[in-house]
Amino acid sequence: MDTYSLTDIQLTILIFLYRFRFLTSTQLQKLLNHKTPRLTNYHLKILTEKNYISKHYTRTLGLGNQPAVYYLSARSINVLHEKNDIPPSRLKKIYKEKTRSKQFIDHAVFMAEYFLFLLGDTLKTNRTLHFFTKADLQIHPYIIHPLPDANFARVDQKKNTKRYFVEVIDEGAPRFALRKRIDQYNDYIENGTFEEATNHPFPTILFICPTVGIMIYLKKHLERVYEEMSFDNVSIYLATREGAFAGRWEKIDTEEE
Repeated sequence: MDTYSLTDIQLTILIFLYRFRFLTSTQLQKLLNHKTPRLTNYHLKILTEKNYISKHYTRTLGLGNQPAVYYLSARSINVLHEKNDIPPSRLKKIYKEKTRSKQFIDHAVFMAEYFLFLLGDTLKTNRTLHFFTKADLQIHPYIIHPLPDANFARVDQKKNTKRYFVEVIDEGAPRFALRKRIDQYNDYIENGTFEEATNHPFPTILFICPTVGIMIYLKKHLERVYEEMSFDNVSIYLATREGAFAGRWEKIDTEEE
């Protein structure tokens, strides 16, 4: 019988993988604040050998070796439940992680990369970042469903807080699905659920688009429905994935403006 006891670093890796679902070895190194990949890879090797985690690893001709992408294996379920009191019902998704599509994995890896970008950018300006992934948000029934990709807040030195919902749109997302998501946000805003539960103003909504074409379509649709819906007191910004990292956001206004 294996009586191996996880170290604090190894447990932290499991928690990061629970929160973000899929992470590259490079991202894990940054999240753990390890100066070199050696220590990170040492713990990843042990966790993989002990079947707490698994990985996808491919070599692409002409692109060199890409970082391995790690995800939780079934053996991590009991550990996460016992150590962090996460209900088993929220850990059931781990059984299906190995069969997730490439698009799903790329989506998760992008969200982790955006978190790391926000963290670095926030620290540069002496602000504090509070970041909640989709997994973190499951315990909050007042958050819109389906859940956003993230909810984060930035607090400056004067304790001023700005809150955001993040929606990352995948390549090939049908236009009717985009329109439906806008309708869901409209209903959510009209219900006042967020403000009633938190006593905070409704967060700014950030839509991160896979292409300029999708961004233009979504921008035109939002401008058309802006006055008909309950967006007059809510800020909405759009960017491509590259634009989100470069700070190139477009604010939605009415067509007349």
